[in-house]
Amino acid sequence: MDGQREYRRVEIELRGSFKTQRGDRLEGCAEIQNVGHGGLMFISSASLKRGEFIDLIVYFNDLEIPLKGEVVWTEELAESIPAESKFGVKYSSISPLEQRYLSTIIGFNRKVE
Repeated sequence: MDGQREYRRVEIELRGSFKTQRGDRLEGCAEIQNVGHGGLMFISSASLKRGEFIDLIVYFNDLEIPLKGEVVWTEELAESIPAESKFGVKYSSISPLEQRYLSTIIGFNRKVE
């Protein structure tokens, strides 16, 4: 991660799930830690690589928000058992409706990173 973001992020804890777009369609759970209009960060025990494309579902209240993104950075969490990593995701495509949902999530949390 180079520290340069096009969009600001808000810290928020949300549940999520994902599937890879590769042939084996790896599935996993995501503990979303922050979200913004350009991407999000989550923690998971899954094994994902930088450059991998995933289909995400973000759960917020009664909403299930589908997003597509690319893993742009990974960071192993040294002391987690079971082994977990942080994953930075940049949205690869996002509809106007999905942007509105993200705006709602971001509006619920004013603490900006």
